This record gives sequence, structure tokens and C-alpha cells, in this order.
Amino acid sequence: MRNKILGLITLSVVAAIISGCATNQTSLADKGLVSVKKHDNEKVRILCTDIYQQDGQTWAYGVLKQRGISSSAIKTHVDIQVLNSGGSIQYETITDDLFVPRNRVGRGTDWKRFRVQLPDELPKDSQIKMTVHSGRHK
Repeated sequence: MRNKILGLITLSVVAAIISGCATNQTSLADKGLVSVKKHDNEKVRILCTDIYQQDGQTWAYGVLKQRGISSSAIKTHVDIQVLNSGGSIQYETITDDLFVPRNRVGRGTDWKRFRVQLPDELPKDSQIKMTVHSGRHK
């Protein structure tokens, strides 16, 4: 019994050390350095977002999920804009095409993650605008 407890404690300590070393992300949104504004469309919504720095690079992250009932995956992408405190666009980018799976209760994943690299230095008090968009841009 003593060996089992000692083994579990050792395993827990090793897991904590490894996970602490592997994740060196700093969330800019949690620190209040940037704000994120989400714009869903009628078929897909953005569940959660984050703007973080990892290894000197800045990343925009989010999770998409379908609204309502659909018989298949929906092809979409996310438009991302970095706005300065005055509201003018400083940087724009688009994710690759994403296929958001249909809602499947109890049968696997029904959401899709995305991650896009942003400029390393963002303007102070900038706002990140994420818009779900289907189809081509004009």
C-alpha cells in the first residue's frame, strides 16, 4: 500500500513538472492588454477565444461550433482584424478553410479549433475582432 501511494505521488510530481515546462503561454486577453470581440454568423458560432504569446510569437486561438441541426460539416473560415485604440485596422488575416463538424451529442467531437499567428507586437489597448465568414471575399 505504501509503495502505491509513493508511486502515485512521484507520478503526480513528474506530471506537474512536465506540464509546467511544456506550457509557457501568456494570455494577453486575461491580462487585459487586448480585448476580443466575436462575431458569429447564422450557422457557426465562436465558443471561446484567446490571444496569447508563446516563445516570442503572438497567436489568436478559438473554437467553432455549429448552431442548430445540420446534416453535414460546414465549410467556413474566420476573419481576424487587429484594431488600435482609435478603431483603425492595423493588421488583417484569415484562417485556412475550416470544416466545423455537425452537432453529434455523445458521439465524438462537434467543434473545431483554429489558431493563427499575429504580429509579435500588438498596439497598446488593441482590440482583436474575430468574424466567422462562409464563402469568398469580394
